[in-house]
Amino acid sequence: MKQRTIHKSKSIIGIIGGHTHNTNAQALKIAEKTGERLAQLGIAIACGGEDGIMESVCKGAKKYGGVTIAITKSNKKGFANKFIDYEIPTSLDLAFMNVLAWSSDAIIAFDGRFGTMCEIGLILDIGRPLALLGKHELINSGKIKAEKFVHLKEYTDENVQKAVEFVVRNINR
Repeated sequence: MKQRTIHKSKSIIGIIGGHTHNTNAQALKIAEKTGERLAQLGIAIACGGEDGIMESVCKGAKKYGGVTIAITKSNKKGFANKFIDYEIPTSLDLAFMNVLAWSSDAIIAFDGRFGTMCEIGLILDIGRPLALLGKHELINSGKIKAEKFVHLKEYTDENVQKAVEFVVRNINR
């Protein structure tokens, strides 16, 4: 009988958050630092591949040779930002977030609007580790009772480190 080889894949952290028009300069700066930190740890990043938080985190990752993956709403390639290594069109419109949530080992969420809220709900429902960074004023995180969840309300370098440590510690736990 042939021996089956089991391959342990590298970790992928999903990043969600607002577009350029519904985020702020502080969030974009911290997203870039988050991408840098994940790349330094050898962790790949998956996101929607568009502008705003998604572009900033990928820009940070590329500074350290990180791997970036765009899981897009589109039915064809060519819509991802310039810092993306692999673009995966899903042709699923907003349902693309299912692919992003299930293919990520854990997620870091920055402030966003209704799309980000929807993604957060899905991620909590499937039990993936989730770190919220920023205020998330549309969400009452005090009422979220989940084992693998943390909300760090300020955009600081220290909270970037805490968010990354949290998601890494909770992968496959």
